[in-house]
Amino acid sequence: MNIFKSILISLIGAGMLGAALPVRAEEDAATFYRKNKLTLVIGTSPGGASDVGARLFAKYWPEVTGGEMLIKNMPGAAGIVALNYMNSCKPDGLTMNIMMFNGAYQMPYFQQNKAARYDPRKFKYIVGGFCEPWLLTAASKFKSLDDFRNTKGLKYGVNAPFCENSFAALPMIRGLGLDVKMVTGYKAQVEIDLAVGKGEIDFTLTPLSQGLRTVEQGMVAPPMLVIAPERTPVLPDVPCLPEVVSMSPEDKHIFAEAMNLSAIIRMAAMRAEVPDDRVQFVRDAIARMVELPAFREDALKILKLGATPVMGKELDTFVKGAFSLDYSNLTRYLEPYTK
Repeated sequence: MNIFKSILISLIGAGMLGAALPVRAEEDAATFYRKNKLTLVIGTSPGGASDVGARLFAKYWPEVTGGEMLIKNMPGAAGIVALNYMNSCKPDGLTMNIMMFNGAYQMPYFQQNKAARYDPRKFKYIVGGFCEPWLLTAASKFKSLDDFRNTKGLKYGVNAPFCENSFAALPMIRGLGLDVKMVTGYKAQVEIDLAVGKGEIDFTLTPLSQGLRTVEQGMVAPPMLVIAPERTPVLPDVPCLPEVVSMSPEDKHIFAEAMNLSAIIRMAAMRAEVPDDRVQFVRDAIARMVELPAFREDALKILKLGATPVMGKELDTFVKGAFSLDYSNLTRYLEPYTK
């Protein structure tokens, strides 16, 4: 199993898919998608990993279906604008959204964001992909984890007090006993990484591929820690968090839920009312797509770990766990570090 897929799936209880669809229904869906264009709506501007990943799906869609996939960028409100649009479209299976799961689907639900005019629990999820673990990105003055652990008043850069990389950091902050003050207000992860490189703040957590680019540019310290249940093959000599801290049963529970809430996963979904046969056809088409050697090669050009698809029962299990975790408990543990 892909290492990051295990991060997402091993922490949540097992789930089940629905019964297989009749062959006749799948044939009807195949004809439908061969004749009609599927629009993939992206909640970001062109150029980011979600956008580039979506365009990769569009590139190979004709090869596995004989149809055409169009791209529509609708940036705004961490993906909420795009999901509102998708949820207002006709539920015929010709409009699909892809966006970071945490910001567009999960957090609006837990924070009861009134701007989100949808219930993400009811969507029909197609595929999760382009997943990565978080990498500790520290200022170049830190030579080891001990240096890091022994520094008082560490400045930790995040976009907002309760966002994905702040939740990702919670088990590390608790486990290493760090003396931390969050610095917020950044508009993008790249701004935070630059602030670390300039020494304005001490550290942040960065998606693996982006973090390694800052290392290669000489901006930050060499990798010291991966925030994941196990090591990543991209950095086989860099320890993961459970290797460097002792966790009580309570700590392990916090770690599991924080990993789900902060998971770096681009999620594709359709409206709840889309016919099941069309949903299953798109799921199956993408499952065939990600096995294409050319697709895999292109995916590795986007992220260090490639497409890392989460599909089928694993996808259903992840989504089920994502909306049933104890969000208020995690915010209670995180809140002291936000002040």
